[in-house]
Amino acid sequence: MFPNEQADTARVVRRLAEAILHKEPCSLISMADGESALLWAAKGFGQFHYLSAWGFSAADRLGVAEQLAAAIPKCDIVCLPRSGPLAKQPGMGPRLMEALNLWGIRPKPEALIGDSLVCFYLMFDAWLWSLMENRNILVVTSEAEKVVAALNGRQPPIGLAGFAGPGFWKHADVTGIFLTDGLAGSAKALEQAANLPWKPDLCLLGAGSRAAHLAVELAQMYDMPVIELGSAFSWLHAPSEPTEMSRWYQEGG
Repeated sequence: MFPNEQADTARVVRRLAEAILHKEPCSLISMADGESALLWAAKGFGQFHYLSAWGFSAADRLGVAEQLAAAIPKCDIVCLPRSGPLAKQPGMGPRLMEALNLWGIRPKPEALIGDSLVCFYLMFDAWLWSLMENRNILVVTSEAEKVVAALNGRQPPIGLAGFAGPGFWKHADVTGIFLTDGLAGSAKALEQAANLPWKPDLCLLGAGSRAAHLAVELAQMYDMPVIELGSAFSWLHAPSEPTEMSRWYQEGG
């Protein structure tokens, strides 16, 4: 079973900061309903649909699930549904936990167990901005161009002005790698990352069910932390209403 103790956002950020300071690999992944659906479907239970938007066919599901299952035990920070109203609903946290048990997936003993919503909670109290300050940032996601433009704009995220003032993004440099669909897209992204003209200090990743595999590989490639932001990327460049999420953060983040 996964450890009962789960780390709050502050402890997760400390682990990431230590990795930056000591130039050590550190991979953070957040799992929820998508990973759960994939793992169940790959065993023949339920319909395969979550990954279709990523260019995967139903025939690919076993290979993608096996890749995910192999990567989770290598991750340094594994985040599971905990806070917010959906976490304890049967189809969210419990379903994911039983999918992991069905596959016999366990984190490594020294892994930190966090909250799946940490990718959103990093937007509050300047957690993410402080990690990025004066650092070279690599962005790997299907929205790379939009995210890079937003970061280079040096303005508070739309809808997050109350949590991040002007000029908060004081990173040294940022470059993006557009993550294309399917398994081939993962291999292409890793190849591009290996040929960067400069060494990144931190990577922001959005890759769906491929995130665990890519996070581990990218973290090892440059001895840096890789943070899976997933759908939280949209907060950086699109209108959002974080009020409710902010309350969840204050109550259980």
